[in-house]
Amino acid sequence: MTILLGFKKQIMEYNTSTFQTDLKNYIVLLRPYQWIKNLLLFSPLFFSGNFVNRSLLYITGIGVFVFCLTSGLGYIVNDWIDKENDRFHPIKRHRPFCRGTITGLKAFFLSGCILLIIIICIRLFPFPLEFICYLLAYMILTASYSLYLKQIVILEIFSVAFGFVLRVLAGGAVCNIEISNWLFLTVFFIAMMISIAKRLTELKELGEKNAILHRKSQIGYSLTYLNSMFWTCGSVTLVVYSLYAVEHGSLVIYSVLPASYGIFRFIYLTDLGRGSDPIKTLFSDKQLLLTTLIFLFVLTLVIYWP
Repeated sequence: MTILLGFKKQIMEYNTSTFQTDLKNYIVLLRPYQWIKNLLLFSPLFFSGNFVNRSLLYITGIGVFVFCLTSGLGYIVNDWIDKENDRFHPIKRHRPFCRGTITGLKAFFLSGCILLIIIICIRLFPFPLEFICYLLAYMILTASYSLYLKQIVILEIFSVAFGFVLRVLAGGAVCNIEISNWLFLTVFFIAMMISIAKRLTELKELGEKNAILHRKSQIGYSLTYLNSMFWTCGSVTLVVYSLYAVEHGSLVIYSVLPASYGIFRFIYLTDLGRGSDPIKTLFSDKQLLLTTLIFLFVLTLVIYWP
């Protein structure tokens, strides 16, 4: 009896240990640190001056949660499809699928659970039909990108950028706020910058041969071309936001100063080879993080100060 109890205890300890290991791998696979991108859903609420409206803030927050789950689902699909190519990348080769720490069956089970939670949220909360359409469009876009679009030069960059725009459109839809042309264009060109910076850094770090093995679309890019696109998108972003600031009153114009510094700082960091992961770049560079906080602080004062 004692032997059986000891054996049962060993099995329980093994299962607990396995579960904890799998849980850590699931978290890595879902990349929660990347979910900060989904805070873009709050941007229409913020810029419209309705960020203090509790009911709108609540439903938008639930919308952000749903988009976070959807993003995680997209990362699972993308990593599974790219597991062979990711082995040529110095960082991505440590992802769960590349290391073999998560099997396809476990990933399928996790995806099913996430999809079920998304469906439950849509059924439980009063999301407008327009929001659900944008959510479905985002799902289709991420799946299409993973399966095919990422192989097409230029279009793959536009696809990533449009994913950011869909987040903003969904944020406007969930709280019934019309998206301004300025916000649409600013987000689109910033997203283009981020996407180009990633490819630019990969081409510099990996070299042309390994960069192509990792990402097939890199065969159509050169450092000169990507740099031209990068600077163009940065310039257009600054011009578009400056025009927005001029149109919305004398005080908003002060936010152009930290916005300009932030853009030039990001260009500088990308030139140093630190543009492969914009989220990590933002939180690892004190100047860029401080500039972003100052920018948000200035806008908050302008929009919400009586």
